[in-house]
Amino acid sequence: MSVLKLIATTTSVVALSYVTHYAQKKVAEKMLIEGQFSEAEIQAARLGAVFTCTTLIGGPLDQLLNTLFSKH
Repeated sequence: MSVLKLIATTTSVVALSYVTHYAQKKVAEKMLIEGQFSEAEIQAARLGAVFTCTTLIGGPLDQLLNTLFSKH
């Protein structure tokens, strides 16, 4: 693996982790403010945020990295 690909992959993983953490935090905060959700529902919503972030952001990032660093 080239150094540039390693740096790009690490950067995308860190960015995805940050976005996922932020989304989970915001979902939990909003649901706690409402006050009508159980702890299990909040955990399910946080899991949904993880799935959504990895699907909508992680997938395209992976495709972009594969396109940029593909071997011909």
